Amino acid sequence: MAKASHDIEGQDSHGAASRSATPSVGEQTGGTAAGPEAAVWTGRTSWRHYAGRVCLWFLGNAAAAVIIAMLAQRSQTMTGMHAFGLVAALAGISAIIALLPVALVILGSRYRLTTERLIIERGILSQTIDQTELIRVDDVRIHKSLLDRILGLGTVAIISTDVTDREILVPGVVGAEEVAEAVRARVRALRKKSLFVENL
Repeated sequence: MAKASHDIEGQDSHGAASRSATPSVGEQTGGTAAGPEAAVWTGRTSWRHYAGRVCLWFLGNAAAAVIIAMLAQRSQTMTGMHAFGLVAALAGISAIIALLPVALVILGSRYRLTTERLIIERGILSQTIDQTELIRVDDVRIHKSLLDRILGLGTVAIISTDVTDREILVPGVVGAEEVAEAVRARVRALRKKSLFVENL
């Protein structure tokens, strides 16, 4: 676990078919609480966070394929090609409904933690960037579903005094404990710095 006097950095966790980079938290020699703002951690929601939905989609399509195959055997008009086309159409439509939103969330959301701010970038074509000053953070929580615990993921909830973003969720990231501790460490460092400046 990195101490408050060290910065920590990570890598993006991508939900792509290729091997994804796992966001890890480690020491960084660049910035300190008194120095310039520096990157601490970057990451994305892991595709494994939606493994339950993917499994349900797969099982649902498998069940539909079995039912259609049985109907095709009993039907006098439905051929094998017709059955295959119907299964493919159902799989495609259900993928658009169930899996496309997941892909958009994974590819369209990026989280960056610096020594002073949490930055959330949303969007693929157009983009919205939300920024929360860490000195406004009051509490950091971690939520894990049963599947998240099995897969080593967690959702980091950041509670702040920001009027527009009182609760910020960083869902389904690898090493959620390290990310949460990184936020706590930077908040403590910023508040110590603020107290030091006020006492001058």
